[in-house]
Amino acid sequence: MRDNHSRRRFMRALGATGLGVGLAGCVGSGGGSNGGDNSGDSSGSDSSGEVLFDLDAIEPDELVGEGPFGSNASPPSSVELTDEEVKEIQEGDYSVEIVFQFKQDTWVRLQEKAIRQRCNELGIEITGVQYPDFDPEQQSNMLQTIAQKPDVDGVFSIPVDTAATTGAYRAVADAGKELVFMDNVPDGFEHPEDYTGVVAADNRAMGLIGGRMLESLVDGGKIIVLEFDVPFYVVDEREAGMKSVLESNDDYQLETFGFTDPGNVTSLAQNALTANPDAVGLWAPWVDPPGAQAVQALEEQGMDIPVVSCDLGRRGAVLMAERSPLKGVGSQQPFAQGLAEVDLMAKGLLGKETPPYVALPSPAVARQNLLEMYENIIREEPPEEVTKHFQ
Repeated sequence: MRDNHSRRRFMRALGATGLGVGLAGCVGSGGGSNGGDNSGDSSGSDSSGEVLFDLDAIEPDELVGEGPFGSNASPPSSVELTDEEVKEIQEGDYSVEIVFQFKQDTWVRLQEKAIRQRCNELGIEITGVQYPDFDPEQQSNMLQTIAQKPDVDGVFSIPVDTAATTGAYRAVADAGKELVFMDNVPDGFEHPEDYTGVVAADNRAMGLIGGRMLESLVDGGKIIVLEFDVPFYVVDEREAGMKSVLESNDDYQLETFGFTDPGNVTSLAQNALTANPDAVGLWAPWVDPPGAQAVQALEEQGMDIPVVSCDLGRRGAVLMAERSPLKGVGSQQPFAQGLAEVDLMAKGLLGKETPPYVALPSPAVARQNLLEMYENIIREEPPEEVTKHFQ
């Protein structure tokens, strides 16, 4: 158990099915990490009719987004530990807890796997993992309990509601515990007084990738945008990235339809398609479930227009593998994000200076690089329900 450092005084409920706010990425750099075979045009097709993107042209060459409070992005290398720091942490007898937003999500599973792996390497004990099921009151109660535990030195967490949970996070901070946030920061928190830092994917780049994919798939026309009508920083960034591409081109007209329950988007998508039979494309802020439900709505109405979205998980991989309307995604990298979060926590525990915002590059994923990227992102071999479509 460490002594408290003097430098550290320490999301609105999103529906039972949850927000897939971070499902994919790769371990390499974001720029041109998986470029397609094409040159010249941004997309083409092979003899089977499969869309082939120029992924080198679509992926940003550098980080493009900012942190929740406008902080410039620092790369994961900015929190890498020296050999001396690793030894110091291993000898420090530190313990931490994790408070997620909910449990049934590949992003959560990969984050937890990475955090456990890196904490084990550094000798940091994880004394508890909590899943409040997108309930801000439940998450606040969990945090208040942790704040009273004298043997907990730090907390990893993603706020369910950045306003409703502020008091509970403040209790954790005031108890002298290090706070490393995933993706978002509670309202009113300032760095470095209140928290060690936040780690996220470059969500603006994810949206930018989607916009560029649509731009290469259709020359112009009406694009249906499924908008998440709950203030959520990472999703807002994705939408901003997409709009930065398509709103700058007069050939595209965006028709926005908002939702608040991520698990109940099918009827909204059906209504949007019925109202816009001349739509040429559709964008969803993440795949599972809203993007996948949009694909279902398209198929039920017999429409054949491309869909692009964000995050790579099993469901999105199957949809791309089977040549559904889902043509590509900009993706996060939750496993690599979890590793960076632990190194950031270690820096805080040692009283080192930390950056306010660490961002990981977001790669583009399409059917042409799906098998490679699935393994890089999910850290597993693609399942048979994916690979069978490539045989």
